[in-house]
Amino acid sequence: MKISAYLATLFVLIFAISGCSHQGAMQEFNNKYYGGDLQGAYDFAKSKYDDKDDMVLWGFESGIVASQLNNQESFTLLDESEKIFSQYEQEGLFSGVFSGAAAVMVNENVKTYRGNIYEGVLMNYYKALVLMKEGKNALARVEFNRANDRQRRAKDYFKKDIQQALADQESQNKQDSNMQKVDRNHTANEAKALLAQQYSNLDAYQAYNNFINPAVSYVSALFFMLESDWAKSIDLYKESYGMSKAGVIDEDIRVLESRKRRDSTTYTWLIIEDGMSPTKEEVSINLPTYLVSSNVLHVGIALPKLVDGKEFYTNLNVKGNNKTFKASTIADLEGVIANEFQAQFDFIVARAISSAVLKAVTQSVLSDQAGIYGSLVGMIYSASTTSADVRISSVLPKKIHAVQIPNTAGSYQLIGNQKPLINLEISATCKPQDNQDLNAEKLILCQKNDNILYIRLRPTTISIQKLRGQ
Repeated sequence: MKISAYLATLFVLIFAISGCSHQGAMQEFNNKYYGGDLQGAYDFAKSKYDDKDDMVLWGFESGIVASQLNNQESFTLLDESEKIFSQYEQEGLFSGVFSGAAAVMVNENVKTYRGNIYEGVLMNYYKALVLMKEGKNALARVEFNRANDRQRRAKDYFKKDIQQALADQESQNKQDSNMQKVDRNHTANEAKALLAQQYSNLDAYQAYNNFINPAVSYVSALFFMLESDWAKSIDLYKESYGMSKAGVIDEDIRVLESRKRRDSTTYTWLIIEDGMSPTKEEVSINLPTYLVSSNVLHVGIALPKLVDGKEFYTNLNVKGNNKTFKASTIADLEGVIANEFQAQFDFIVARAISSAVLKAVTQSVLSDQAGIYGSLVGMIYSASTTSADVRISSVLPKKIHAVQIPNTAGSYQLIGNQKPLINLEISATCKPQDNQDLNAEKLILCQKNDNILYIRLRPTTISIQKLRGQ
């Protein structure tokens, strides 16, 4: 390629990607959602759903918000997103990115967002919740089964897909003669040494190493118990308990055993989502330029780094009838997300280093052909196109809790941060028109049937869905 054409191509690329950042959109969504403007958050996420490269992300976000608004579109959005995700999953969430390998020479944000396994699991999970709410329990059963099957396959899936992706990256590198001029192993070791301190917390969630989200197992177990599928329920309870050690599971198993003996005592369960799951931020690291060439002015890599999630409420419990029912933590989604991120990390680093090396080689070529001006253009190109993919679903909670209450008639309050959040009444005389408009001021639940409330806590607003009960 002639130098003039080469420079022109580079400038086109630079301007084409300038301002190509998803961070602004994600921040705007977060401001609306966690700031209390639920309808605004839904409208914003839905408007982004038209972007074919981000349909999995924004379909998932808008579908969850729609369910919290009791919007009829929630299932359709989640279902469409899950179908697209399933296609990417079949192609390879990581090995499949090589159909768009140009991202290595530009930046990772130009790739299609293919999603993560935990998001695919939760698409099935939230679809099941919507179907429960609509009383379509046979269809809910299908989605719970799919969610649990997907997460149990995750370990083998990751092993195969990441290995294939690393092999594909190496194969791609070997096809470029310029890559042979660089000691990539030396570069990788230098990068990993610099990165070690940035990612020192990834080993903190050993309980999640099997890629199981214990909240999915728990809510599935509860559903199957209330459907009298004892064998499936007990297996899922044990799976969840093995990770969470949650006291509510012991209580539920006692209910399960009594139900097998035809005990008709009824209960109310509160499933509570609280907080904000981890987000991602960009970490930029400049590597020593001598690793490539003395003519290179910039060798940088940009990687995503998980930012800790946030809890909004502590000491969640339900008070009523002179008794306190303490909520159990079923899952910390930070562990689920961190464990999956760790599994992806070697490929993310390998791809970032390949990108950095190719851009450095480009600088060297430009320097050889155009002297200092070529070096400057190459430096601008490298610096402006080195960007990490920080897209991640942010509508998810940090923690999921559960509490079980025997259906004794009376008044109850959900307490968090030592203040009342929701007022409940378990009534022996409830009427069909009760709770047409679910709100935290006064919820009336029927004593005669089992009830499940699904609650999403945010700093200033609360969403309540009744998944089971009159």
